[in-house]
Amino acid sequence: MNLHEIDLRKLYRIWKADLGPFQGFFRSTSFVSLQTYDDFILEDECKNRTSVEYYREDCGKKFNKEVLNNIIENCNENNFLIIDLPINEILDLALILNNEYLIKPILNINLLFHPFGIVGNNDNINKLINNGFKLKKLNANKFAMLIPYDRYDEKLNTTKLCDKLNNQYGIGEEDLPYVSLLKELNYSKVIVLTQEKVKEDINNYINFISKDIRVEIIRVK
Repeated sequence: MNLHEIDLRKLYRIWKADLGPFQGFFRSTSFVSLQTYDDFILEDECKNRTSVEYYREDCGKKFNKEVLNNIIENCNENNFLIIDLPINEILDLALILNNEYLIKPILNINLLFHPFGIVGNNDNINKLINNGFKLKKLNANKFAMLIPYDRYDEKLNTTKLCDKLNNQYGIGEEDLPYVSLLKELNYSKVIVLTQEKVKEDINNYINFISKDIRVEIIRVK
C-alpha cells in the first residue's frame, strides 16, 4: 500500500480517540503535512526488526526493556508520565502501552513532515501509520505523554544544510499540561523519562512546575 492510499483523517481519529482531558495536547500537524508528502510504498513493520538490544513482542517488535519497565513501574493514577525519547521508539512504545498494558498514549508530535525536512523520514511515517491502525480501542484511566526527543538538535549547524527544510521545533508551554489541570485530575507527581541530557524546552517546563508539584527525572540510555 502507498501513502496516498491511506485515510489520514481516520488515522488521526484513531490516535486521538479516548484521550479524554488530554485531547487538547494532541496535534494534527503531522497528519495534515502528510496530505502533500511525496508518495511512497509503506512497508510491513513486522519484517524489519533485528536489534538484539530489544526484546520480542508480537509481530517481532522489540523495545528497550529498561524503558518499558520504568514506565510500567511508575505509571499510575497518581503519576503523570512524560516520555521524551526518539520518535521511532515512542511510536513503538505507544502501541505496546496501549494494547498490552492499557496505558493510553498521548502522542504529542507537532512535526511538519516534509521530504526535505531535517526531522522526520519515511520510516517514521511508516511507523506512525502501521502502529496507528493496530491500536485497540481503550477506555483507560492511565495515560502517558510521548514526545519525540529528536524534534531538534541544538548542536546541528543548519547553515550547512542548504538543501534541507528546517522543520525542527521546540515544546512550548501550551504543549504540556499546567499544574492546575494535573491536580484537578488528582496527579501528585510528574515523572519525565528521557535520555541522559534533558532537552532545554523540557527542562524549562520542569523548572516551572516544580514549584507546585513534585517532579522526578528518570534518565535512560
